[in-house]
Amino acid sequence: MSAINEQPAGGFRTVLNILLEPATAFAGLRERPTWLLPALLVAGGTALAMLWYFSILDIPWFLENLLYQGGAEPTQDQIDAFREGTEDLSPMVFMVSGFLGAIFGIILIWILQAGYLTLVSALTGDGFRFANWFSLATWTSIPSLLSIIGMAITLALNPNGQISQLDLDPLQLGNLGLQFGDSGLNNAIGQISLTQLWTMGLLVYGYRLWLKGSWLRSAIIALLPQLLLIGGMIALFAGGMDFNVSFIDAENGGNGGIAVSVSL
Repeated sequence: MSAINEQPAGGFRTVLNILLEPATAFAGLRERPTWLLPALLVAGGTALAMLWYFSILDIPWFLENLLYQGGAEPTQDQIDAFREGTEDLSPMVFMVSGFLGAIFGIILIWILQAGYLTLVSALTGDGFRFANWFSLATWTSIPSLLSIIGMAITLALNPNGQISQLDLDPLQLGNLGLQFGDSGLNNAIGQISLTQLWTMGLLVYGYRLWLKGSWLRSAIIALLPQLLLIGGMIALFAGGMDFNVSFIDAENGGNGGIAVSVSL
């Protein structure tokens, strides 16, 4: 039995191999697919980062900043009324929604990716099942740990909680200085992280090793959902899709509020 098959596929050694020797990791995972450890590290780590973020977030600042980002120009009276209306807003709602949203959102992405590749396997008869592809989806997300570490550093450096969620990951292309002449492209591409690109590359590499196909065929099959999603977002933003945030004047003694709309 080779040294590759001797090492445990679900151990921390595989985490290092995914980053440094992915061929070794994928060979072991092909024989013994696992998913618990990467799920705990990536989904759990992201959820904890979101919990930390929303626990220190300056909620009135966040909502006011959203108003200005949307291009609205509220008066001082409107701002004062808005602040008064958000003074008692509990951060617990944001914390719980951010924590659970991160966990279930990431798991849903893995399920969709594995389900798609399972359908491809059923059509091609390559013999791989959902457990194999779910394992590949979870383990190829290991580079996201670098983004989680980056988010933790960002949060530690901004204890006042006045930081946008878009600025959390220092490895996002927009935060690394990549800019385009079109604001739509900046919105669509700037939020892509280097670790996301790394994950996509690992997914193609793992698929190619398991199916022993060409690079082009592996890239097209493995990344088709992501490419369609990214292409659709670029088309929408570049085509003029815009998010508009406006302030709602108070009526009958109320404190007003905000309205968010999407225009194409």
